Amino acid sequence: MKLKIIIASVLILSACCYTAGAQQIFTTSEYMQNNFLYNPAAAGAGDNPSIGMTYRKQWAGIDGGPQTFIAYGDKYFAKKKAGVGVSLYSDKTGPTSQTGGQIDLSYSVVMKDSSQRLMFGFGGQVLQYGINKNELNLVNPGDPLLSAPGSEIKADMAAGIYYRSSTLDVGASVEQLTQAKLNFLKTSGNEQGKLYRHYYFIADYNWRTDEDNVLIPNFIVQYLPNAPVDIQGGVRLEYQDMLWIGFNAHYQQSFGLYAGVKIEHRFSIGYAYEEFNTPVSSFDNGGASNELSLRYFFIK
Repeated sequence: MKLKIIIASVLILSACCYTAGAQQIFTTSEYMQNNFLYNPAAAGAGDNPSIGMTYRKQWAGIDGGPQTFIAYGDKYFAKKKAGVGVSLYSDKTGPTSQTGGQIDLSYSVVMKDSSQRLMFGFGGQVLQYGINKNELNLVNPGDPLLSAPGSEIKADMAAGIYYRSSTLDVGASVEQLTQAKLNFLKTSGNEQGKLYRHYYFIADYNWRTDEDNVLIPNFIVQYLPNAPVDIQGGVRLEYQDMLWIGFNAHYQQSFGLYAGVKIEHRFSIGYAYEEFNTPVSSFDNGGASNELSLRYFFIK
């Protein structure tokens, strides 16, 4: 059996949500760079407003491997103690795709030390979940999905809490809160698929080793029902807000390196490489991902 038929079969099962064990939300290597993509309470947590984009191609040597594009921006309004974040994304894996956007609003309770904020956030999301039925023909011409609608448009919500200080950032959130249903198979015995809740816990600590360097250990934990807990962690070294280099590990899945440069404290370019251990490492030239990010900071 051809490799792409095997891969497509796995992807279809994940996309249709026959079990809750499939991650439905995109992932990024440099997750700590834009925490509000995973936690609406982190919208506006940065020192300066910014806009950016990320492109990620996972399992580069395999046809149908995940491809993700994200455009985003956020800003904090100090007088209103409020933050706003906006993200647009396109995420395609094999015959399935998600295209959507999310608006996040946060409110900050400023501590006695003005560098500390406790932030509460809420997000609203609209997405189109689609299946390319032409690609399903390669696997099973009699699949009932071929007679189902090719896409569904759904709305969902997110909520979170986030603590921000000059040294410590930590937050918890839930995405796809209402678990909107996906009715691709409209049959009497169909167990409706849905957008499963994703729970996140994310943290990083800024340890200034000297006047020029900051060492930032970080991690993110993701949980969704009936699936193993997903853990990523690593460390990043920043030099004078100009250069950075880092390493991360994805538990039982992958390890990666990333680096970047910031020009005049405004424009940053980053690149990340991940090598996957399982299951795609068994295929030649298949077990890697490449991620490119661009970001502009509006500094007065």
